[in-house]
Amino acid sequence: MSETEQGVEGNLATIVESGSSNTCGYQVVIHNDGSATEVIRGKMDAIVARRKFPPGTIDTKTLLSLLTEIGDVSTIPTGFCVKPVSFATTTTISYAGKTSGDLQSIPQYASGGDQALLQASKDLDRFVQTTLSQLRTNDMRLHFDAEQLKPQAA
Repeated sequence: MSETEQGVEGNLATIVESGSSNTCGYQVVIHNDGSATEVIRGKMDAIVARRKFPPGTIDTKTLLSLLTEIGDVSTIPTGFCVKPVSFATTTTISYAGKTSGDLQSIPQYASGGDQALLQASKDLDRFVQTTLSQLRTNDMRLHFDAEQLKPQAA
């Protein structure tokens, strides 16, 4: 198993943002020591870039607190979200063997649901978006153009 695989000892959570027709998809594996590994994928799921961040880069104390409060991330409430077809992406997080729905689609209000879970989910989404922004993941993945993402002949 590689260090980016979910379930490897030392990995706390994995954030995945899908690609769109105009951007590469990527995953960020957050390790318990606050280090992280980012993998950007191009066409045919080929790895086009890999970056490592040192211990302490991610605030794992806050992340673990949010994940513990939520428990099963697959219960994070998500709803319908209108997105443009060619630019739409989804952002999910995996923790303790479970994967959330699209964090970009968390509703504003709980309709008969658990208000505490909804608020914790919104807090987790904010944490994820802030973390990805600090790592500058969008800057990296937009750097690759279509020519660079074509699979290479062996």
